[in-house]
Amino acid sequence: MRKKSIVVLCALLLASAFAGAAFASTQFITIVTGSTGGTYYPIGTILANHFNAELMDKGYKFSAQSSGGTVENLDMMLRGEAEMAIAMANLTGFAYTGTVQYEGKEKNENLRYIMGLWPDVTQFIVSGASGIESWADLRGKKIAVGPAASGTEFSSRVLLKSLAGLDFDDIKPEYVGYSEAAQALQNGQLDGFNAEAGFPVGAVAELYAGRQKINMMEFSSEDLEKLKVDAPFYAGVVIPAGIYPGQDEDLRVAGIKSALIVNEDVPEDLVYEMLRIIYSKKDELLNEHAGFKMVDFDNPVDGLFAAPLHPGAVKFFTEIGMAIPEDRLP
Repeated sequence: MRKKSIVVLCALLLASAFAGAAFASTQFITIVTGSTGGTYYPIGTILANHFNAELMDKGYKFSAQSSGGTVENLDMMLRGEAEMAIAMANLTGFAYTGTVQYEGKEKNENLRYIMGLWPDVTQFIVSGASGIESWADLRGKKIAVGPAASGTEFSSRVLLKSLAGLDFDDIKPEYVGYSEAAQALQNGQLDGFNAEAGFPVGAVAELYAGRQKINMMEFSSEDLEKLKVDAPFYAGVVIPAGIYPGQDEDLRVAGIKSALIVNEDVPEDLVYEMLRIIYSKKDELLNEHAGFKMVDFDNPVDGLFAAPLHPGAVKFFTEIGMAIPEDRLP
């Protein structure tokens, strides 16, 4: 009996040792995204689920984490707290080169692109009762400009300055995420808020479906010309009619390309496998979230800025016959 107990104990210890070794060999990959009410978080979660389905048996475990958005994501990657992110391409390029808002700060030359995603579209929502009809009308109004130190906050500053000559001192800024901003606008605590994300944005859709009258600020040809001078990373974007409940006409707005980014030291074969999964699951992705319908799968390098592609991405895109611009090569 004693001998049998010893055998059982040895078997349990051996199984535990194997389990511990397997756990120790698992590489955890964190994808930092954005607000739960935006587009980055659900897209990141969907991608993590697909990666886990095919790569967990190869020793990788992916998890999507909500965040304040691009700026926080880039800071977390610089500190080594995340391996991947969804981020605005303009801010990624600024962080890589140490320019614009990153001037004088430590460059993050470890940043690499996996692929471009959709344009982060400026969906600037104002209450119908606010009296806001132009960008200049934002003066003195209570506006949610995005979470502090987020890509949305940066964009809000750029838009106010370029289109109306306003600074944050000229408005009453609130630094909150999209869901909280939408709730505050419904409750009459805000006059408007800026959501920079792929459409449809869940928080914006809820407002369109509600009883309160809202409007989305549109961009005139003159507005787009101003942005060409002050912020050339913006481009005109059309939100087709029907994207939001009760939206009967196209909305002419502007946007910045977002991208899936990764640290340089992530293995080449892993980045290659992630792209293989994304492209092989394209039809499924298109049905899982409307944001994927805005991804230009045929031109995944367009709109990327300053930082190079990861070698794994270069290998994948080259194999499927896509030309890589020289300024995107590692």
